[in-house]
Amino acid sequence: MNQKQSENNMFDYIICGGGMSGLSLAYQISLSKVSDKKILIIDPERKTKNDRTWAFWEKIDNPFDQILFKKWQSVKIVDSHKKEKIYDLGEYSYKLLRGIDFYNFVNNHLDKFPNIIFCLDKVNNIQENTDNVEVETVNYGKFSAQYVFDSTFKLNLEDKKNHNLLQHFKGLVIETKENLFEKDIPDMMNFGVPQKDAECRFMYVLPFTKNRAIIEFTVFSEKLLSEKEYDESLFEYLKKDLKLTDYKILEEEFGIIPMSDTETQYIVSNRIIRIGTAGGATNPATGYTFSNTQKKLKKIVSTLEKGQNNFKKESFWQKRHLIYASTLLNVIKENRHPMAEVFDQLFAKNPISQVFKFLDGETTLWEEIKIMWSTPKVKFGMAFLNVISKKLKNSFL
Repeated sequence: MNQKQSENNMFDYIICGGGMSGLSLAYQISLSKVSDKKILIIDPERKTKNDRTWAFWEKIDNPFDQILFKKWQSVKIVDSHKKEKIYDLGEYSYKLLRGIDFYNFVNNHLDKFPNIIFCLDKVNNIQENTDNVEVETVNYGKFSAQYVFDSTFKLNLEDKKNHNLLQHFKGLVIETKENLFEKDIPDMMNFGVPQKDAECRFMYVLPFTKNRAIIEFTVFSEKLLSEKEYDESLFEYLKKDLKLTDYKILEEEFGIIPMSDTETQYIVSNRIIRIGTAGGATNPATGYTFSNTQKKLKKIVSTLEKGQNNFKKESFWQKRHLIYASTLLNVIKENRHPMAEVFDQLFAKNPISQVFKFLDGETTLWEEIKIMWSTPKVKFGMAFLNVISKKLKNSFL
């Protein structure tokens, strides 16, 4: 089956998907009170390439802080009028984790556990029975477990009843002759690039060393751009904004993250739990997934440690932040107000730590009111009413 062979096809836990969320769950379980449980991870391949970079803010430590590539206590934000401001993050840190470092660290760690087995195959079907769950694979047949944690489920992003946008980006890791990034402060968001229609476009620059950084062009929109458009924006920024003509491109990356308010079924049953984007860990308003995933997985492991199967659903009140995200998506989708200007106002009128707290869904109602009051009130009010109207209408269909 792979490096480790199973004596039979019965497990305590099966993890469908060996990407970030699946590997993170296996890692967290391996450090828990249920580390002796028999676990199967199913994925067509074991991750060995630097296929992505996660950048995220946090005010707490996460299980992978020891392998962070970089961490910053200050960031720079450039508004749509090219006005720069450096923000001290206070209790927050802005963190950068490379995919290859994460994969190598977790894979090496999990290989030390004979009870954790990898199956290099594709999940074909997941079927719940009375006392277990069966997972059928393409080549190796069926496996059963007490619980299945699934990151392979694909959300329906074609449903017109919801707001379905994409965050898509292309990045270049470059090396310059001069020490261009001497200040070692990342441009977390630079909105001073040409905007287009209902899209929101920005650059971010994360310095690795004094002469090496990743430059990434990011777009929030319904459709992808052509490869030529990503390149034109990147190379124009390098030439006109960074004044660069002599540099080497060391790596390239491209990614697509769903920005959707399609409601996810996190708890399918007492035995089938979805994780990662499939389980609602991706923030609909920002596309951030990594830190949200770690928080959700921590709760799952805590439940397993207690020997319980009552994985708690979020209450209606806890889901209010999804309404806020839907409102933001509605503003973008309906082209109600330039999003670059919305972010300008958010950061100009609120402490950056408060914006982070709001986007993480950790604010109080009063704090949320103050945040929302700093946005274009009429436009966001219209979007909010439209979102509520759609949700009420959909609930009766």
